[in-house]
Amino acid sequence: MDNEYLSKMTEMCKKLQACKPYTDDHFPFISKNLVDPNRSETIRRYFKENAGLDLEGIAASDLTTWEKVLKICEFVSKHICHDNQKEPLNDINAITLWEYAQRVHTGFNCRWHAILLSELLLSIDIKNHFVTCLPEDNLDQDCHVVNLVWLPEYSKWAMIDSDMEEYVTDQNGIPLSLEEMRAELVSGRKLNIHRDTNQTGLDYMQMYWAKNLYWFSMHLAYAYNLEGKDALYDTYVNLIPPQYNILEDRRYFDGMGITTNATAFWQP
Repeated sequence: MDNEYLSKMTEMCKKLQACKPYTDDHFPFISKNLVDPNRSETIRRYFKENAGLDLEGIAASDLTTWEKVLKICEFVSKHICHDNQKEPLNDINAITLWEYAQRVHTGFNCRWHAILLSELLLSIDIKNHFVTCLPEDNLDQDCHVVNLVWLPEYSKWAMIDSDMEEYVTDQNGIPLSLEEMRAELVSGRKLNIHRDTNQTGLDYMQMYWAKNLYWFSMHLAYAYNLEGKDALYDTYVNLIPPQYNILEDRRYFDGMGITTNATAFWQP
């Protein structure tokens, strides 16, 4: 491992290890399934007719949930590059994002990647959130957004990232959640990262994940159109380590909830 990345990874892991344990404090936030079946049908039809993605065919196949997720993630990664978007969107959803990508071929950032993948998965009843993963340093603007998908075959969450074409597994090949990834680093173990076919950039990603698994933010609702000008209202909650103060950084606090109860935050 590159000495610079190793040094930074060690520093970031020490910050994770120094965190106080999560609590079982009261969790006053509500998670709801607000997925509109009519919108699901619209998304499936649109992507079959305009993108050649047969979501209904994938849903009806004998593939496991994880295999379906990988197939749809590969589609997003293959067709949309990582870049900072060149123009804003008032409406941010699977269809507007796909149309943007056809118009602006340089692609868009991790948040838009995660929103697109989230809505494609929801359209075939694969439960998922898109989650913002943040560093301890409030002045560090370099966070990351990925998807967390529920795998009923394993009764657990798994992280998937179409922006980086990446996921992480244990030694038996079982995909890990963000919570499990954080626990691996706290225990002093390196992450078993799977990227694109040539597995480039693994040293950097070890350091990157050690930095960006300090605290988390996500919408609790399962729904379409969670962001944008006319976003559907729902509960947006931050999971922080006990005694960590994010109040100084208003970007992630105004109108949002805060909890130190990881079990409740990561509930299915």
